[in-house]
Amino acid sequence: MPKLELEDTIAAIATPLGEGGISVIRLSGPGAFACARPFFTAPSPTSIEEFPANTIHWGKIADREGRMVDQVLLSVFRAPHSYTGQDVLEVSCHGGLAVTKKILGLFLANGARHAEPGEFTRRAFLSGKIDLTQAEAVLDLIHAKSDRSLDIAVRQLAGQLSRRFKALKDLILKLLAHLEVYVDFPEEEPETDVNEGMRERFSAIEAEMRSLLDGFGRNQLVREGALVTILGKPNAGKSSLFNALLDRDRALVSDIPHTTRDHLEESLEMGGFYVRIRDTAGLVPVPGHPLERLGMEKTLQAIAESHLVLFLVDGSVGLDDDDRHVFEKIPKEKALLVLVNKADLPMKLDAAGLAALTGGTDSIRISTRTREGLKELERKIAAFLEKETGEEGEQITKLRHKDVLEKARDAVRRARETFDRKESFELVSVDLRDAIEAMKELTGEIYSEDILDVLFSEFCIGK
Repeated sequence: MPKLELEDTIAAIATPLGEGGISVIRLSGPGAFACARPFFTAPSPTSIEEFPANTIHWGKIADREGRMVDQVLLSVFRAPHSYTGQDVLEVSCHGGLAVTKKILGLFLANGARHAEPGEFTRRAFLSGKIDLTQAEAVLDLIHAKSDRSLDIAVRQLAGQLSRRFKALKDLILKLLAHLEVYVDFPEEEPETDVNEGMRERFSAIEAEMRSLLDGFGRNQLVREGALVTILGKPNAGKSSLFNALLDRDRALVSDIPHTTRDHLEESLEMGGFYVRIRDTAGLVPVPGHPLERLGMEKTLQAIAESHLVLFLVDGSVGLDDDDRHVFEKIPKEKALLVLVNKADLPMKLDAAGLAALTGGTDSIRISTRTREGLKELERKIAAFLEKETGEEGEQITKLRHKDVLEKARDAVRRARETFDRKESFELVSVDLRDAIEAMKELTGEIYSEDILDVLFSEFCIGK
């Protein structure tokens, strides 16, 4: 990313390009009002610079020759009480590509610079309106694919994760302060016992770090989506179930075996969770065609990657060796739901034999034709994800959080080991200071331009 000048006035389209109800063009910087002044006229003769903060004004945008471009609404935000901490204008025009680009072009020709990706949010961070974890939450909020991931992003944007980071940093600071008091004034009676009291502080710090790091994997499941794979022999009804869950015909369904040769994946929301459903090729003991073999290899790969496997059997026929062969391919540690399909037909499957095969796992009777049992299946999948992700709360959401927190944890661990060996408290303090510096990186109290470049390059232009 090129070097950014915060005193530049920047402009960008803040809404997706294309046709829609409205488009928004955003301006930020000390010259925002002067940049828009020649083009905006309102019924009131009041100058644009005189508009009160946090107000919206109807008017027209015209080019330098006086030709009207569009009727618009102009929103006014004044420094420092704006998103970026600078003067900000937002022009809401009709949502057409030509009109939106025309208005942006007028501003760019009058001194504004086109904003880089994420530059508005970057300015919000640099002006102290939000910290770095809140800036990252903006991106998570935009990309949220389910109610649960949206809740996590909203809490992080509100500063709950930042407060947890700062509370952890304060614990380390207090520990360091007590150590340094003891070093500087050894004759004074310390507030905290140097042995048991300090160990308790170390334990509390490490427990909190462990809790945050453990939440990373759970949160990835929420953000990236749980992979749920439908598994069964040919013609068990896997593609029919796939289509029924999606409520549309996505997979080709046929009475001819081996119709599905490659796995298909689609996403949907279940119980507030983002779920990726995979339809797979049927598994048989001996593939009869090279393409069939390739499809089965893809199925085995899908099983290995899955968070949950739906083992599907045909209830209108008895269990056979093909069903047993499929079940043997499921790793013992893999989470499993057993489904008995075709509940709308007479049941010929031996329930006791199925229970013996699956180790007593309860089964759900479903019909992809009548949709019987599908609601129960969705509840079971949501309950599994609820258990896997744990209670709602502040969770680290980025690999950057995990890497920096691990650096802080390692520094605290070194400090504790030095303390336990009864070495010099000065050496303990060195590692604790390293941990504090790492904690400051999390919220952006200290940062490098390289880190900001990487973080904000993920944003869209205009945000």
